Amino acid sequence: MNGQRRKKALAAAARAALLVVLFWGAAWPLPAAAKDEITLALKDKVIKDLSSSGLTLSFQIAVVNPARAPRELVRYRYRVRIDQKEYINTEITLSRPLPVPADGETLIALPVKITYDLLRQAVGPVEGQALCDIVGDMFFLTERGKEQRVAFAYSGEFPIFKDPEVDLLPLDVLDLTVGGADVVFHPRFKNPNGYDLVVEAIDYELYFGGRLILSGAIPDDKSLPLRGEKTFALPFLVDFFEAGDEVRAEFSKDEFPCRFSGQIRIASVWGLLVVRFDRAQPLRLAKKS
Repeated sequence: MNGQRRKKALAAAARAALLVVLFWGAAWPLPAAAKDEITLALKDKVIKDLSSSGLTLSFQIAVVNPARAPRELVRYRYRVRIDQKEYINTEITLSRPLPVPADGETLIALPVKITYDLLRQAVGPVEGQALCDIVGDMFFLTERGKEQRVAFAYSGEFPIFKDPEVDLLPLDVLDLTVGGADVVFHPRFKNPNGYDLVVEAIDYELYFGGRLILSGAIPDDKSLPLRGEKTFALPFLVDFFEAGDEVRAEFSKDEFPCRFSGQIRIASVWGLLVVRFDRAQPLRLAKKS
């Protein structure tokens, strides 16, 4: 049953619409081929919508029609193998044929939706990056109603992205009085990926015992080395008269409930990544006086 559900999910992902941009004229030189026969050429590979749940690997394919009459793409079939194991095998008939203008080119984006959960079910554990091979045929209808089959085979690599992990080190209590506390908060961020993360910003909110105590942005260099970690020091004063008696009471204990949430903005070759984090755990107190 799980296998049937996975196949249905993969088939649904494969039925994503072909994205089309028409290019008139001779944007690219026509390849040497039989007269009036359509040819396909891979122009680019683009990774979009990268997150810790998956991504879309889009193959940008130039469809060259040297004939004096237009053609129509009516159906296509393809098989996707990732790390040499089958991921998708499907055939799609277009409800509305895709026109290919005469004596020109059409750029088709053939997207392959990759969901990490489905990928692991089909392929097994995948770490770091993987190789995607796509092989198939496109079928074009001529003005005389004859079907022309054009084969293609492309490959491209894509990353396996994991969200940075967050944990909280003990709270340094440098001074504690009736009116407040002088503290240093230490959040630690870990990068489980096999490549550096260029972090542009980390915005956060900090709660003690359910009460918002501090919010802002972590200063200085925030980038995370591959499979490395970085601990930050956030010093501030807790005003008990403003925070309330419940927060004052928490500081008489060895630990109290803490929540640290926010978002990380990461610059990457695949575009800007925005990762939300929300860490709740008991926060131990390290009293210095």
